[in-house]
Amino acid sequence: MKNKLALTLIITLVSFGSVLAQYENNWAVGLKVGEPLGLNIRKYFSYGDRVFDVNIGSYGFLYGRERNYGKDQIYNEAGVMVQGIYQFHRSLGKNDKLHAYYGFGGQINSRNRAPKLGERDAFRVISLGPAINSGLEFSIPENDMAVFIDAGGYLEIAPKPFFMAPNINLGLRINIVK
Repeated sequence: MKNKLALTLIITLVSFGSVLAQYENNWAVGLKVGEPLGLNIRKYFSYGDRVFDVNIGSYGFLYGRERNYGKDQIYNEAGVMVQGIYQFHRSLGKNDKLHAYYGFGGQINSRNRAPKLGERDAFRVISLGPAINSGLEFSIPENDMAVFIDAGGYLEIAPKPFFMAPNINLGLRINIVK
């Protein structure tokens, strides 16, 4: 009797663990169009209520290419950006197809600074700061794809404290389930 109870308990725990593991290994990959423009990778946690979003792409490609936020620093080209945001998701409606989300994280940018008068070459500048966003995501019925729109902002801490830049995106994601 003890062996049957132990075996039943083990099978139940393994089955329950595999169900949790299956959900915990959900990923999504997509494309964002806007600012930033690039790749979006998403990892779902806590039954989809929490998400870690990583965006890799351009900074200043569609808008903000030419930025002058001081007499000394002028940018005249796009750069590269990596952004990580921890998000909280809430389902809207009964069918669980529409989600609202909001989150916070950080962003690192790298772009060339235009040369000043008298300088010959541009040089690379690294900037970083906190980022926030919120948005809506619609899961396409009977499909693993979702369409989203989100907006947020980036507050630069270095090299120019309190410089703010808006982030607005449209995109498409494909959910990948283990």
